[in-house]
Amino acid sequence: MSESLDDLPQPAYEGRVDVDALETDGDNPNEMTDEQFGLLCDRMRQNGWLGGPVVTNTSGVIADGEHRWRAAQDIGLSEVPVRQFDIDESTRRLWRQELNKIHGEHDTKRDALEYDYLLDAGKSDEVHALTEAADEDLDELLAEIKMETSTPPAYEYDPEHNVHFEDCVEGMRERLDDDSVDCVITSPPYNKDKKGHNTKSSETVEYEDNLTDDEYRSFMADVFNELARVVKPGGHVFINHQNNLQDGNVTPPSWIETLMPLEWRSYIVWYKGNRAMNLSANKDGRFYETWEPIYHFSEDPDPLNGTDNFSVWEIDRVAGSERDENSEHPAPFPVELAKRAIKAATDDGDVILDPFMGSGSSAIAAIQSGRDYIGFELDEEGAYKPIIERRIGEAKRQREATVNNE
Repeated sequence: MSESLDDLPQPAYEGRVDVDALETDGDNPNEMTDEQFGLLCDRMRQNGWLGGPVVTNTSGVIADGEHRWRAAQDIGLSEVPVRQFDIDESTRRLWRQELNKIHGEHDTKRDALEYDYLLDAGKSDEVHALTEAADEDLDELLAEIKMETSTPPAYEYDPEHNVHFEDCVEGMRERLDDDSVDCVITSPPYNKDKKGHNTKSSETVEYEDNLTDDEYRSFMADVFNELARVVKPGGHVFINHQNNLQDGNVTPPSWIETLMPLEWRSYIVWYKGNRAMNLSANKDGRFYETWEPIYHFSEDPDPLNGTDNFSVWEIDRVAGSERDENSEHPAPFPVELAKRAIKAATDDGDVILDPFMGSGSSAIAAIQSGRDYIGFELDEEGAYKPIIERRIGEAKRQREATVNNE
């Protein structure tokens, strides 16, 4: 004979209590990473209370639900749902262990099938956030249920809104339609064998910038032709490149104007401030340059927003915390530089493309400005992929928190 819920033992109290009325003993063995806890807080802000009530004794000491209670505090809730039982301390501790253990082990193949369904249903961002927070390898999970094919697997990022780690020319040809991008903001590789030092791993990360001049120009011509194809008729292209130094004279790389099929509109001077000075290079009677050129191309004769778009942009080079998170990249691109172009030439919801994503600064600027983004980064050794994904994830969380608090 089946029993109803009313026939089972009942709590001494079930309802809501002030969040400050609960406490823990500090000995909970069930740890949650910062990433998992941040994801829990984000989901509660978006969707409301998740999971069952917090289980406590009648004194308010928690047996189950500590992380939900802490998330409630973090997002500013004044009360939480509870079920309070008249139990002694040893029983409370036993319940904590039992409730932590009896959730069962996850079957990885079933996890993979569930993730695959969610990805097909358009939940890519959520799935990647979840597997990253749980320190799971999504590729390995999905490999259990997918056969090798010549087409991109279903779990790849949405090409309209993410970064692809592949050759940008081939990627743009395969993934981007004609007239599909509102704005390009990029800093191509300098082809100068630049090196950067990874302070986290004590390894040297090197660009493969060692093409001959003819090879490099040919490659950039292919890139520029693709940019001209994918940019909308009223769109924009901003290209930053370092100065050339020839016979003691600093000159902008004029080949950029020659190779770009779109119409040249503006020449912008990026003044990096005196912090960009390298006194050891200030020799031979020359003043050391603290600026770099930015080329602006557009077919639209009147393409800019606002009236304060001057041609000298005073933006410090990457330093401080932004330099720390870009430590693996030898020539990081300031987020503020990309945001200046975005503000001048795009609207909310526009698509920003960066074919040389580097450490992800243009994507961060797009997210912070309420724009979509797509990028490419030839990252065969995986040096920049974790940097890009970490920075994008943090930018999305910050953006969501800002929107939810508005």
